[in-house]
This record gives sequence, C-alpha cells and structure tokens, in this order.
Amino acid sequence: MRSFGTIFQSTSLLLVWALTGSCFTVAQDTTSDGSTDAGEVEEVVVSSRTPDLIDQIGVSISVLDEDMMRSLAYPDLASLLDTQPGVTVTMDGGYGKAAAVRIRGEEGYRTRIVLDGINIADPSSPQVSPRIEHLVSSGLTRVEILRGPQGLLWGADAGGVILMSTFDATAESGMEGSLEAGSDDFYQGAINGVLSTDQLTASVSLSQLETDGFNAREIDSVDPDQDGYENTTAHGALSWAISDAISLQVAATDISGDNEYDGCYDTATFALIHDCDDEYEQRAWRGALRYASDKHTLELSYASSDTERAFFSAGILSYATEGETDTTSLTGAWRLSDSTRLTYGVDHEEQALSDASTDWSRDNTGIYLEAQQRLGRSVMTFGWRHDDNDDFGEFDSWRVSGRHDLTGMAEGWALRAAIGTGFRAPSLYEIAYNNGPFAYPPARSAPLLEEESEGWEIAVLGSLGNLDLELIWFDQEIDNEIIFDLAGYSGYLQTTGTSSSEGLEIIASLPLSERWRIEGNFTSLDATQQNGDDRAYRPDQTGQVSIVWTRNDLRARVTGRYTGEATDPFMTSIDDTFTIDLSAQWDLSDRWALEARVLNVTDHDDQQLPGYYVPGMTAYAGLRVKL
Repeated sequence: MRSFGTIFQSTSLLLVWALTGSCFTVAQDTTSDGSTDAGEVEEVVVSSRTPDLIDQIGVSISVLDEDMMRSLAYPDLASLLDTQPGVTVTMDGGYGKAAAVRIRGEEGYRTRIVLDGINIADPSSPQVSPRIEHLVSSGLTRVEILRGPQGLLWGADAGGVILMSTFDATAESGMEGSLEAGSDDFYQGAINGVLSTDQLTASVSLSQLETDGFNAREIDSVDPDQDGYENTTAHGALSWAISDAISLQVAATDISGDNEYDGCYDTATFALIHDCDDEYEQRAWRGALRYASDKHTLELSYASSDTERAFFSAGILSYATEGETDTTSLTGAWRLSDSTRLTYGVDHEEQALSDASTDWSRDNTGIYLEAQQRLGRSVMTFGWRHDDNDDFGEFDSWRVSGRHDLTGMAEGWALRAAIGTGFRAPSLYEIAYNNGPFAYPPARSAPLLEEESEGWEIAVLGSLGNLDLELIWFDQEIDNEIIFDLAGYSGYLQTTGTSSSEGLEIIASLPLSERWRIEGNFTSLDATQQNGDDRAYRPDQTGQVSIVWTRNDLRARVTGRYTGEATDPFMTSIDDTFTIDLSAQWDLSDRWALEARVLNVTDHDDQQLPGYYVPGMTAYAGLRVKL
C-alpha cells in the first residue's frame, strides 16, 4: 500500500511542477470587459443560500449530480462522499453501521447536513451528529459539499456544509423504477415519479434497502452472527408557481433504519453481548413561500425535523432518545446592479432533547449579511453573521472570499481565496450530560462555551491543454475544543490550546480520447491535537482515481480509493487501505437499462477502524426502467 501512496505523492509533485513550469492555454471565453461569459458556465450552486454561478465564488465546493451518482453506483451517501476531495468517511462495518464523515480533518458534528433546506442533524446524539449511516443515495438529484469553516450563512456547527436535494426543477413528467440484488442477501428497490406542468413541479421517491450483512466486529468471535440492516426512505417535493412572482415550495422526508450490531450490554447482568439492535426514525418537512422579481428575491420558510432512536439488548429496550429541530428563516437577495448583490437573512432555530433522564432545549437566533461585488475580472464577497444562543450568549463570525480571472496573464486560469471564522455550540447532549446524574467533577456542572474555528484557503485552477486542474492549500484551527474525559470519565471538558488541520488538495480530470477519461483527487493532511499528537482516524494521505469508459449506450467506471498513515486514539498505526470498485450501466433502449457493480474487487481486509471488519468482495446486478 505504501507504493500506491508514493505514486500519489509523486503525481502531486509533477502536477505542481506542471503548473509552475508549463505554458498556460485558454480554457474559457471572456467578454470584452474581461469577465467570464456566463453563457459558458453551466454549474450553479446554492451553498451561499442563494443560487450563484460556481465561477463567482471564492470557496471550495464539490458537486455530485445525478449522473455522477449513478456512475459511481454506491447506494449509500457515505461512500459517495468518500470519493470527494478533502472528505474521509469511516464506518463501523457495512451498511447502516455508525459512520463518521470528516471534511478536512474535522469531526462530522462540525458539519452542517441539509436535505431540501432542512437541517437534519440529530440533536439527541452526543454532538448533534448527522446520522449519515442512514442516508441512501436513491432519490437524491444533487449533493454539494462546501469544505472548510466557511459556511457563514448556515451558522452554528457549519465547519463544512453538505447540501442534498431531491428536487429537479428541469425534470420532465414520468416515472422510473429500479431493482438490484447481490451479495450478503442484499436487495434494493426504488421508484421515482415526477409531474411537471407550466405552474407545478412535484416529485416523489420511495426506496427499500435490505441486507443480511456480515459479522462486523472482531469481538464477536464465538459463534459469530451476521449484522444486517434495513432502510426505508421516502422523499416528496413540490414547487407551485402561484403567479409570475410568488411560488410555494414544500418538501418532506421520512427515513427509517433498523440496524443489527455487536458489542452492547445485557440489561440485567450488564454482560457484554452481541445481540444488539438500534432503530432510527426521522421525519422532516419544510415549507417556503418565495417572492421573486428582476432585482429582489425574498423567501420565508419553516422547517421541522424530528428524530427518534431506540437501542435494544437481546430484544429488550436499553436506551431511547428523541430530538427535534424547528427552524424559521427569512432570506433575501437584492441585486443592486449587474455587479453588486446583497444577501441577508435571519434564522431562529429551536432544538430539543429528551431521554429517560433529562429534557433539554435551547434557542439560537442568527442574522447575517453578505455582499458580493464584481470588479472587472474579480469577484469579492464579504459576509458577517451574529448569533445569540441560549447556552453561551452571543458570537460574531465573518468571511471574506474572492476569485480573480487571470486572463491576460495566464489564459484560462483563476485564483480563488477565502478566510473566515465559525463556531460550534456545545450540544444539548454535552450540556445535559454534565448536569445529569452520571457526571462528576471536574466535568459536573462545568460551563461549556462555544468552540471557535478559523480557516483560510488559497486555490489556483485552470487547464493545461486537456487537463483540468485545481490546487487548494488550506489551514484551519479549532479553539476551546470540547472533548469527553477519557481519563476519568467525568463528562465533557473544554480544552485549552488549538487543534489544527492543514494540507493540500489536488483535483484533476483528463480526457484520454472520445471514450476514455481519467479523473481523481488527492489530499495531503496534517491534523494535530493541542499537544501536537496526530488526531485519531485522520489519514495523512487520501486519494481517489477513476477511469471512465463510454461508448454510446454503455458506460463503465473503475474507482480506486486510498488512505494512508493514520493512527487510533492511542497513537497506534492503522492499516493503509486501497479499495477498487467497478460499476457499469448499459442502456438497452430508451426505457430499459442494466446495471452492475463489484465492490472491493481485491477482497482486501485492511481496517480503517481497528476491531471492525470491512466488507469483502461483493457483487450486485440490477435493472432500471422508465415507466
């Protein structure tokens, strides 16, 4: 595995050399005033809470559209995210097992996860963690990943933002169904429908995933059993143009997951057993009324997400929680001129946690303002946000970002840069635990303040002939980090000092011919604790490379994913990993298509999490039909 890491590092050096020592070529057309022709730009992102051309923002965003998700062919969102630059995902076994997504080395609870405009993080979990292990890719039409502590307008916890959408305003009326089966008694069926008229667009999707799984943990070594998973997910969305200026949007989601796992405790004897289950249910919805004119848009919305979790040992309930998040938002965008835009808004979010020992709730109100100004070939964005939180008081965050087209100096190239701050409020669970019956000094009743983050990034992007290339240098720091007291188990403590994550991301895509294309990314990361030790489960190198072949109605992809040089919390080295996956789609006709995938082709057993098995080689085949 080390040799593969060496190849990645060598490739990185060659790319940097090529950037600094080679001739630049034109990649984009420009207008007479030097700005990029908007007609040549296809990608529109909404990571700043209002639609924007991707060539006008100064922060790093990755986009997974429906075609890319189908090509990669992973049924779970976690595996899709694991292919993206700066993102790593670790899972406690196979489908449905606890998963952690880390963007640029930061924990998943510093990432805001939004589905159809709804904050779907679970406020009943220890750090309001997103339950990413229960999110399937079926029904999603688009995923945007905003990397770094630049999620200014999304507020608390937004050290990174993952935006998911189940709605496609350009879709035509019709229905589509798919069915897939494979190893470990895996089955997945899905149906999606769209109704589109001049005034109304509505979509609905329903998916069912089941698998018997495999034995996920080494400690289950005496008469080991399989650890299965079942997921049912339903999405619905509607957009109704009431008039030329006013529209109504409604979205709703229901996610149900039932997971078997190893390593819980008998409710009577407290003995370690491996007959464990957890049930997860999330119901979320959002309604928004939108006004739009040539110069001004204004949207008033209300969103609610309710999450219930229950854990069972040998079929007996051992623990249950319920969390709820309700958010009222007013967001506006005012285009003062062709070169100037203001985005403004206010959010009021209420969170609640309930379990057998406590009921806890709090409010957070945030106001924000962002100004975007085009100056010739440059676009600058300035943002500010003020939050008032029940638990720790008030906090101001800011962001400055920009992008400059280098046409005239380096044709087809651009510079991008951003610097900003953010914060994470102490979670309801952390506060409730320190004030509950299981905490004791020094954590008991200890006041917890917000974690503060600051980060910057500088990027250069463009083309060398047919090679599209992007290089990003980043650095981010967390102060006042909140951790659980692993030495005395007293509860949650606030640390002193700074933890940091710094590194380099390289993203490249190269068409080799009309049928062949190679694309990939590589991240070098140095993530350290306050004492200078490595932060656990952060590989120093991660990479993904795909070779894609296309011929009219047939598409195939080989994807390799690599992680190298990571440690566990006790500074013990973790296996380097290299996984090869295959996927293919064959359009038999305008209506029928065959799909197949083989995961972990080399059947490797390297462990990203010590003590947890990884799935061996598995194969799946399916059928997709447009009805």
